[in-house]
Amino acid sequence: MGLAFVSLILGLALALQFRNVQRIGGIVSLQRTEDLTRRVEQLQHENDGLRSQIRDHQNRISEFENAVKDEDESIKLIHEQLERARTVAGLTDVEGPGVAVIIDVKHALEWGADAIVQDIHFNDLLKLVNELNAAGAEAISINDERIIATTEIRSAGNFIVINTNRYNTPFEIKAIGNPETLEASLKLLGGVTDELSAYLDIRIRREDAIRIPKYRGYLDHRFAQPVQATN
Repeated sequence: MGLAFVSLILGLALALQFRNVQRIGGIVSLQRTEDLTRRVEQLQHENDGLRSQIRDHQNRISEFENAVKDEDESIKLIHEQLERARTVAGLTDVEGPGVAVIIDVKHALEWGADAIVQDIHFNDLLKLVNELNAAGAEAISINDERIIATTEIRSAGNFIVINTNRYNTPFEIKAIGNPETLEASLKLLGGVTDELSAYLDIRIRREDAIRIPKYRGYLDHRFAQPVQATN
């Protein structure tokens, strides 16, 4: 009888403890959700502000360009240099011959089910971009995200982030340059594509007219300043 009574008391104590843990866990989850919601709202507000700044800067550039077009030949040369600088910086849409590279996961039949051999990692894309740059590519994009000096390519869970935007398979890399040179560099025996093809599906094709969009993000140099020329 005494043993049954002690068992009853222990059972009630455990039940009360379990309910307290559930209640505390629910409160923590709710607080976490509210914190994440506030953070998302803050990021959306910051994003809206950045878009507004981009529009303002684009309007100012248009005003300067329109003024330049009405000036004499020397000013016209400055305008041409500005356009060339914007193209090199990735701030204009460009078109020309080059290659397109499709990267997708490779599937294998395992135990009667379709299985992915290996996911695409961010460093796989970096290797291909570096190879194209080394082969003389003049403009590169991944899933229509223009690759510029400040572009980040990194993992974020099941996604890969490019220019702050998240993407998943498949990926399409476009590169403008000499098509023959670009294709040859990618298909080099023992090269990057040969290595990645062991676990990824990679298809390369030449194209006569590849269109690569301009960088759509926001550039703001607050700390890096031009060095003044000295005599």
